[in-house]
Amino acid sequence: MNTEEDEFRRIEAEALRLWAAQTDDDDDTQVYARPWIGLTWEDMPEEYAGDSNFLSGARWAEARLKERNHD
Repeated sequence: MNTEEDEFRRIEAEALRLWAAQTDDDDDTQVYARPWIGLTWEDMPEEYAGDSNFLSGARWAEARLKERNHD
């Protein structure tokens, strides 16, 4: 090999090394989380409006889902 080919191989190897280092250390990764949107009174079925057991169960389920989605 002549010196021009040697220099080309050196530059190629350095470019590959830099590219590999750039793709391995991806610090820009961000996790996007949607804000929690809870149930409103309008979300509750009208036929259960006076049923405190149903409403308690709905609130319990909402709280449990919120716990699971925030971990």
